[in-house]
Amino acid sequence: MAGIVDVLKIEMSAMTASFRYPHVMIGRLPTFEMPPPATIYGHLCGVWGEWFNPGDLEFSYVFTHGGIGEDVELGHMIEFGSGRSEKTLGGLPKNMKGSLNPQRRQFLFRPRMTLYLKGDDKILQRLEQAFKSPAFAYILGRSQDLATVHSITWARLKQASGAFFANTLLPWTLRQWVSVGRPVYMPKWINYHKLREPVFERYLEIDDRPLRIFGEGVEEDVFSIEPFANLLVDESDTRTFLGRELPRGVWFHSWGR
Repeated sequence: MAGIVDVLKIEMSAMTASFRYPHVMIGRLPTFEMPPPATIYGHLCGVWGEWFNPGDLEFSYVFTHGGIGEDVELGHMIEFGSGRSEKTLGGLPKNMKGSLNPQRRQFLFRPRMTLYLKGDDKILQRLEQAFKSPAFAYILGRSQDLATVHSITWARLKQASGAFFANTLLPWTLRQWVSVGRPVYMPKWINYHKLREPVFERYLEIDDRPLRIFGEGVEEDVFSIEPFANLLVDESDTRTFLGRELPRGVWFHSWGR
């Protein structure tokens, strides 16, 4: 049916989550306030059970948290050893040595995420089953950030002229057209064939202050509605702004490299 897209919708939550800046290895470790696209891909691979080619798979999400905290995390620093035999090792050569490095690390308290997935039906059906019975422990961030899936459903998104966006990512190309949001530079993809080199992309992060598109010519938050033609919306999630009810907009991103 024209103007209608069926997508996989997963709702999840955790007690904590942390999405560390990739190049920060020592000192205080800050966190992104929303999961980077590379993290979403790794998240899907964790439930799938192996790396897979995302192909034409696209994602969108709504991500909220209850605040930012900070704790102490022990980093294990590994170095090359002397290579000489050690009595403490029963005469075996010491090839490496390690030490513990306490570091302050930020974390997000009580994160919640609604994840939308759009693309090939076979991949979506495989992911639906994977979320019901994940191959590895279900986490949202670090290996200790155990999470819970609350629902796995198929949602029908429709095209609309008006919508609101909140607690989500939009493409950076929209920056010149909107008055809300902040820039964020995130890893879009991790190249595992090149020493896990991250590929970065700039995005527009929309937080609790919503981006409202009324589609009536006179707009509050956008300078032109032209870039927002044929919006996809989730009509099961609505809010009222200035006396008008708007559905949640869903903007999809890909991992195209």
